[in-house]
Amino acid sequence: MLSRATMAQTTADAAHGDAVAASYRQLADVYHDLLSRDAVDDVLERLVKTVRGLIPVTSMLIAETRIEERVLVPLIAAGDWPEEFLSTTLAFGEGLIGVAAERGQPILCNEAHRDPRAGHVAGTPEGDPEAIISLPLVSGGMVIGAMSLYREGEGAEFTPFEFELACRFGDAATLALQNARTRAELRERSRRDELTGLRNRRGFNELLAATLAETRDDEAPVGLLVIDIDDFKHVNDSHGHPCGDALLRHLARVLDDATRHRDCVCRLGGDEFGIVLPHADAEQSRAVGQRIEQAVAANPLLHGDDPISVKVSTGAASTAETGADPGCLLRDADRAMYAQKRERKAPVPLRLVSDV
Repeated sequence: MLSRATMAQTTADAAHGDAVAASYRQLADVYHDLLSRDAVDDVLERLVKTVRGLIPVTSMLIAETRIEERVLVPLIAAGDWPEEFLSTTLAFGEGLIGVAAERGQPILCNEAHRDPRAGHVAGTPEGDPEAIISLPLVSGGMVIGAMSLYREGEGAEFTPFEFELACRFGDAATLALQNARTRAELRERSRRDELTGLRNRRGFNELLAATLAETRDDEAPVGLLVIDIDDFKHVNDSHGHPCGDALLRHLARVLDDATRHRDCVCRLGGDEFGIVLPHADAEQSRAVGQRIEQAVAANPLLHGDDPISVKVSTGAASTAETGADPGCLLRDADRAMYAQKRERKAPVPLRLVSDV
């Protein structure tokens, strides 16, 4: 017959086993949930919410690594001191989270306030009792980030099981973040023109729609400039398609240098480019077009030792005249560009000079 102590221990073990099983079931659900999310911000918010549900903490920090600089940059923080955590960039080896990132090993420190490795986040209480779990987020042998869990107060500590669960959750966090970043990279790649690195037609449509939405409330105008290379077919026919490709890459750099706003230049297709100009009316957009024409003329492409000079035709439009419909904006800019192209190709009328 079992003693009361044995029975009590058996009951306690069973209860602990049930708690462990429940935690791992939740962890499995977390894996499924996190892997179904695309946006990194969504993944981070879900990570914080879930880990604080499984392991009660007073504060939490997730940071990403900049490998070349060997620093941790905060991505999201929760708890008592989010602003202080988010304003702190840590070098590898600095603080427990930096040590975990440097070594690639998780750390459990139940007396962090007495551990010289723990450091101190400016603006937070110094010397108060706290326990810390710091975890590196390792993918493919590379530390892509780190996570720290904080439990503050007298007698605060994490149990060995909570540490194990946190480590398992760190694996889920790593997988989810890497998955979200991979998807984000693929989406960004689908918006980029492979030859020039500019936004492609899809990226242009998204940029134009987003810019129109951002300026809708303050009713600021949005300008659009369309640029087309004159006689581009002649370049391909005379110098070959590799030279034509080099000219498109060269023109992309010239356009980018000549505009006011970074990443607003797009390749619409072929030898046609588009530039979205926030807060620009039609006159300002035309002024940008004239500046671009001058910049293209002043910067010929060097093909071997031979400079290849081209001209571009530009057409401008603005929501100040067309309204905020992207289709109308593009149509009017296209019409203005082709009107300029036709004007340049029109024959010069002959002038008759009479004998005196």
